[in-house]
Amino acid sequence: MPDALVLAGGRPDPALPQGVPNKAFVPLCGRTMVEFVLQALRAASSVRRVAMVGPDPLPPAVRPYLNLAIGDRGSMLDNVAAGLSALSSSDRVLAAAADIPLLTPEAVDAFITAARSLDADIVYSVVRREDVVREAPEIRKTSVRLREGTFTGGSLILLEPRAFGRVRTVLDRAVRARKRPWELAGLFGLRAMVGLLTGTLTIPDLERRAALLTGIRAKALICRAPEVAIDVDTPEMLAAVSARLTQRLRPAAPRPPEETVRP
Repeated sequence: MPDALVLAGGRPDPALPQGVPNKAFVPLCGRTMVEFVLQALRAASSVRRVAMVGPDPLPPAVRPYLNLAIGDRGSMLDNVAAGLSALSSSDRVLAAAADIPLLTPEAVDAFITAARSLDADIVYSVVRREDVVREAPEIRKTSVRLREGTFTGGSLILLEPRAFGRVRTVLDRAVRARKRPWELAGLFGLRAMVGLLTGTLTIPDLERRAALLTGIRAKALICRAPEVAIDVDTPEMLAAVSARLTQRLRPAAPRPPEETVRP
């Protein structure tokens, strides 16, 4: 059973309210945004321990969710490395972003179950654009057109800790290019760029190129749950997500009592 590592680091943003360490701790429906992610991971039956890389000291509200807290190291990949080292797990680890507050335990379990069935060192979540649009039509996400459809990247990754060190250099370039499809395609070569332009590039093409670049087995997993790809990047997205969480948290209306039929 994998551990989960939540990436809640990041520099303070002067645009955030005073006392908010970074985006992960933005107030949302009476909690901090990362609490919704932690709650989903805690409730998932497929997750063993929950660790988080974040500010030191941690806000008290998140501490009950955690088995392990690791101080922010600065960059995303430095934080992943620190988290994997602290967990010292022999099993795969689920890395999750802190800004996907619509995440549900069911989505976590579905991703882990499907990812563990794949023969891969790293499994990366992707979601069809139409699924994101159906869930939240007002949210704009960067997407890539492939032969199998148009996809946006998710924020869940299942990885072998030993594989991380072998791919770190390539991942560093990919992370910096993740919201610039053409730069990302350039990392994968001219053929990928042509395939992206024409929509003929396939997921197996990308997986084979990743194997050539890194020497590890990487797979993309198409997720049916759009919430794994709905990360909060703008005030407009925060407002849209807040509206959905408010609806989700609203108590259900009581059922009227059944009418008693007397003989």
